[in-house]
Amino acid sequence: MKLTYQRGELSLFWAAVVIGVVTLAAVGTLLSMRHERNLFGDAWQRVKRTDAGQTVQDVAAQAGRTESAAIRKCLIDGKVTYSNVECGAGNPTSRRLALQDTKGIEAPKASPALQPTNLPETVQEKMIEKAVQR
Repeated sequence: MKLTYQRGELSLFWAAVVIGVVTLAAVGTLLSMRHERNLFGDAWQRVKRTDAGQTVQDVAAQAGRTESAAIRKCLIDGKVTYSNVECGAGNPTSRRLALQDTKGIEAPKASPALQPTNLPETVQEKMIEKAVQR
């Protein structure tokens, strides 16, 4: 009996396509690790910059900008609470807060006296300095 169509077997064409996609993803991952870059993240950022990506991003941003999402300060059971869920706009002790994003902890600046001046930084520069001094 001769069948014109396969039943339940794997197609060699689609198996090759799947292996090619997996191989491409593996090569992309290895190149990302070698160059210490996230190629997939870079590609995703490029997709988000297109008109279709901007539309999706704008819709998501509008959905997240509700009044209930704002951080509010209120009294609940005599305790001061900062919340975006429990402190509703209907609570008379509730007031909206304007949050300020800080830059975090900055490293202390080294004094100019402690910074090395004109010292060779690499082994090659040290060898040049040694040769010049002779």
